[in-house]
Amino acid sequence: MSYRAWAYIGGVLLASAILGGLALPDLSSSLSQWRTFAAFALFATLAQLFKAEAPNHQLYYATPAFLFAGLLLLNPSFFLPLAAIPLLVEWARERLVHSPHLRGWYLQPFNIAMYTIAAFSAHWVYSALSESATIFTIPSSVIAGMAAALTYVALNHSMVVMVLVLARGIPWRESGAMDLDNLLTEMILLCIGYTVAVLWQLNPWLILPALAPLVLIYQALMIPQLKKEAQTDGKTGLANARHFMTLFATELERTKRFERSLAVIMADLDLLRNINNTYGHLAGDTVLAGIGQMIRKTIRDYDIAGRFGGEEFAIILPEAGMAEAQAFAERIRRTIESARFEVKTSSTPIRVTMSLGIACFPADAATPTDLIHEADIAVYQAKLRGRNCVVCASEVPRAIRLTTAPPDEWQTAAQAAPSALQPMMEEMNEHGR
Repeated sequence: MSYRAWAYIGGVLLASAILGGLALPDLSSSLSQWRTFAAFALFATLAQLFKAEAPNHQLYYATPAFLFAGLLLLNPSFFLPLAAIPLLVEWARERLVHSPHLRGWYLQPFNIAMYTIAAFSAHWVYSALSESATIFTIPSSVIAGMAAALTYVALNHSMVVMVLVLARGIPWRESGAMDLDNLLTEMILLCIGYTVAVLWQLNPWLILPALAPLVLIYQALMIPQLKKEAQTDGKTGLANARHFMTLFATELERTKRFERSLAVIMADLDLLRNINNTYGHLAGDTVLAGIGQMIRKTIRDYDIAGRFGGEEFAIILPEAGMAEAQAFAERIRRTIESARFEVKTSSTPIRVTMSLGIACFPADAATPTDLIHEADIAVYQAKLRGRNCVVCASEVPRAIRLTTAPPDEWQTAAQAAPSALQPMMEEMNEHGR
């Protein structure tokens, strides 16, 4: 990280330490304060252990609801330990399970400092605006509570934006921290925290039914991630076949509407069956996962990549012509050819190759199914030429294109295909494509 990033993180930690030092825990606090602190520290810790992850890897926790309730109910001397306990417990659990989350040593100290500064600021706003710091149901306290919540959210997200800009070089607009959805989600959690504080004053048992909305919020936040998982191939991280075809149909309609070009690349890993038979299926999965990662790193932001079958991948290149698609396919082929895959069942890294076929709209076909079919025929021709090469659909003899059926009809096509294809088809059936 840059010196400015470290200076910023150090400044936030120092400010938090000063605030915490000025409000050291008072051992003479009333028993009710200690009970309230213990209860909300427990609630916050449990909430911190359950996170909802959005598709953009944004993590959501219900913890702010309990931290905000605590800052309304407790003396400032409890703010620092109330923020520290749940985050330190999460840090210990992540270390215990060897999770890559929270890898940097400074992350949790910075989070604790950030929550502490936001809590002190929100408490000051609440105390300044409220006629009574202990009666939450009068109008002035409600207004003060909302102002305190806005202060908490604004400070919390501003500090997150600054650390992302300075430490990771992410523009604040792209960080997502200031997106309306994120701000609104945390504001709702703090409103629930205010309700919890009110009910705690009336009767602590009343907060149990008040926490039900947190379960609904958690489930709602999980829906986008569950939807993404349903659309993603688990081994490669690319779109699965169903989702890929949906995206393809939409993209092709856009291409037709604006009279643009589009290229389809079908890519088939050579002899994956041999890898599975020699090194085991886990080795094959390692290779597939590695290839998926290479494809994700190579494609443009608006390209579409998916795993189309066992060892077959598909890539859509919008706005691309034949020459551009060929250059891209060659780049993919060379990248995979030069890759080395480390697996436990082999003393030496595994090397693999890939055969690729290209079809273009509108030259080769006009529908998603036909374009994929044409590109797949080109893949078969690449296999016939010795594998590890790129073939365009326009290069395949018309006789072969007319007699070669789609992949799910391969055996039927083998019976009717020209004799020149028979040796290759028999070899594929025997050794794998």
